[in-house]
Amino acid sequence: MKRFIVKFMALALVAFLSCGVQAQAQGFLNGLKQTAKKAVNSNDNSKKNAPANNPGSTDTSEPAVAAAGKTFYVSQTTGSARADGLTPGTAMKDLQKAIDTAEDNDIIYVAEGNYLGNMDRGYVQCGQFGNATHDLGKFISIYGGWSTDFSERDIIKHVTKIQPVDQKFIAPLFNFNARRPYGYNGPVGNVVIDGLVFDLGENNLYCKANVDLEITGTPNEGVLTGRFVEPDAAPKCPLEGYANGDEYALHMDVEGNVRVSNCIFVNCRDYGIAAMMGKGHMEICNNIFIACRYAACQVRGSVRDADVDKVSLEFHHNTVLFTWTRTKGFEDMGQGFRFMNGIRIIDVHNNIFGCNSNCGVERVYYESSKDLEAAKISNLYDNYFFANRRDLEIAAPGAATISVPAARIEEAEQIGPKYEGNKELPEGNDAFIQAIDQPYLEGFMTLKIISSQTYNANSAANQVNRMFGLNQQGTEIVRPSMYCNKYPWEKAKDLFGKVPGYGAQMPE
Repeated sequence: MKRFIVKFMALALVAFLSCGVQAQAQGFLNGLKQTAKKAVNSNDNSKKNAPANNPGSTDTSEPAVAAAGKTFYVSQTTGSARADGLTPGTAMKDLQKAIDTAEDNDIIYVAEGNYLGNMDRGYVQCGQFGNATHDLGKFISIYGGWSTDFSERDIIKHVTKIQPVDQKFIAPLFNFNARRPYGYNGPVGNVVIDGLVFDLGENNLYCKANVDLEITGTPNEGVLTGRFVEPDAAPKCPLEGYANGDEYALHMDVEGNVRVSNCIFVNCRDYGIAAMMGKGHMEICNNIFIACRYAACQVRGSVRDADVDKVSLEFHHNTVLFTWTRTKGFEDMGQGFRFMNGIRIIDVHNNIFGCNSNCGVERVYYESSKDLEAAKISNLYDNYFFANRRDLEIAAPGAATISVPAARIEEAEQIGPKYEGNKELPEGNDAFIQAIDQPYLEGFMTLKIISSQTYNANSAANQVNRMFGLNQQGTEIVRPSMYCNKYPWEKAKDLFGKVPGYGAQMPE
């Protein structure tokens, strides 16, 4: 393990230079968890995973919980387009139809298959993207990983995925709105996304793999493709796939009791999870994030300042690998998890952050007032880190940002009151390292960026610029040996349960 990390740090340096009190806070958080267990148990028929937590609120009275609704069944291979979906024998064929038919507090069981929305348009939605103010969506729970006869649930054996191949669309793979009208004080709603695979790898634009052609960004023969091609870029090399703008994998504008669990986010062009969270609690647990661009997970609070104390987030037991920057020049983005504003308690623990091209965790944003910032709880504890450019990135006066290695996170004053137990991935976790696609890992560990500039004084542009007293222009070429190449999505499943107690565990 140490040889991997030492090798990466040396190479990364060359590459990137070229281009209240703890007891009170934890008691408050534990109180939220206990309230949530009572809330979600009444609406979670699968009983497969830990329930979602309840909204962070200083009100000691428990909010009313909406009663459980109907259960719908969806099977791409055995369902019917005109079925009612109310029994396994009358399963619907289309997940989108089930979402459209369902009402608040209904549950949808989804069998193995690839679900691309009505008429295979390439995406699924609960409420319209970017319009949660007027299209409030609904509070429903969706569980993938069922066999086609719904006799068995195993998310690894019975893969339920959203994996477009050649669709042309500009929308998240799954947009999920779940809001109440302003001023609503009724029962708390539940949202669950559990056991889905989100993969854009078959629909992204890549250079065709060619280890002999440097421009393609193919680090070795075993990597599936050359580098990812950013929207509007046109490299002079053969291409494969399709790209039409940036798309989130899972976009959410939600409130209430929210859980995203046992999912895989792979080859995501623009975030794995990007969410806006209203009053309530969001739990993101036991997921695999791998080869995502921009950031693996970003959740912002979406409430008035007076209601920030009613918003909380827990991010735990996730495996976050190979998050890539916004561009091939590695200028910005590339975070595994981001501490964002508008959330009173953020609790990040028992995750594995590895091989992220900017940082494993970022905490650089300050709240809108000193009081809000002082009350903010940013817990980061008991996580493993390895081979990230930075383990933690924080803001500081007089410097753009500061890089903090895992062993020194306790010194970062923005983190806390819980900060203990962060460390470099211990030796003896060979099963985990071997479960990572080896050609991809080797390519990342040998990553280098070549940058070159050219200047032609006699070019037409520079001749005209001299006439008008304008600056002369040159050109710059940036060629990384690897950038957001496609990761084999099937191998992402191999990462469940490889490190006891850390990262995504084997789903029960």
